[in-house]
Amino acid sequence: MEPIQFLFSDNTSIFFHDIGTPFLDILFKVLTNLGSEPVYIFIASLIFWCYDRRMGIRALYVIMFSAYVALLAKPLFGMPRPPEYLHKITENDFGFPSGHALVSSGFWGYMGFRIKSSRIIIAGAIAVFLVSLSRIYLGVHYPGDIVGGVVFGLTVAFLFYKGETGITSLFEKQDRTTKYLIAFFLPTILVLIASLQGELVKEQIEFGLVMASIGVGYLLEEEKIKFPDTKNKKQLIKRALVGIVILGTLFLVSEILSLIYPVFTYIMYLLLGFSSVFVVPLVFTKLENGNKYR
Repeated sequence: MEPIQFLFSDNTSIFFHDIGTPFLDILFKVLTNLGSEPVYIFIASLIFWCYDRRMGIRALYVIMFSAYVALLAKPLFGMPRPPEYLHKITENDFGFPSGHALVSSGFWGYMGFRIKSSRIIIAGAIAVFLVSLSRIYLGVHYPGDIVGGVVFGLTVAFLFYKGETGITSLFEKQDRTTKYLIAFFLPTILVLIASLQGELVKEQIEFGLVMASIGVGYLLEEEKIKFPDTKNKKQLIKRALVGIVILGTLFLVSEILSLIYPVFTYIMYLLLGFSSVFVVPLVFTKLENGNKYR
């Protein structure tokens, strides 16, 4: 069998389908959920709150642009997923490249380029492998979809790492109004570009909402709060716990309400983005030094 045929052969999906067990089904469903965009947004938010604000906000944009590349590439290539009878979860869009592999590789690739720590690189490689394997096991991707996702993701990470200094410098030179216009209209333009491939879909709207809410929220945080990085382990733990409680509560409430009112799916992404970079830091400021909102 030719390498390209192997990468897109049903045999791999059939193999994992045949060896599947209820325990493995649950395990790989958990792993695939851990590789979703909301989870990576949450991890990048933890970096923003507890480690380094600038690294955190840049990691958030790497995640968003990785997700956007997947939105553009899937309909562009138009390649099918494995047969539906092999699916252990519901997926309806095109298969190549894998969005989970792309976002995972984008995030961990950027962290590896930025921190240059062997521990981060090894942890990232393991995370990408497990998330990617979960997509194959669950029957929704061919190995070739995974390879494509990893290549695209690492490319996004590398380009962002190389270009972040120049882009940030150019953005910082803009006046206040221009910055807010960029934060709002850039995701709007990107969504409109993606929609040229067909009708506007749910994922494109979610991308636009979370990117706009993070952009505007971060500008407000820079202007009104600008909270400092953590100074000790106790402060780090406290921030992590407070952030987990706030974002976790917002996510769960929005998920429950979206079952009754589907529009809350979109509200959830707005809240997730804005709260991670503005609301949670505002709470930190109140708790840590009692300063009133200026």
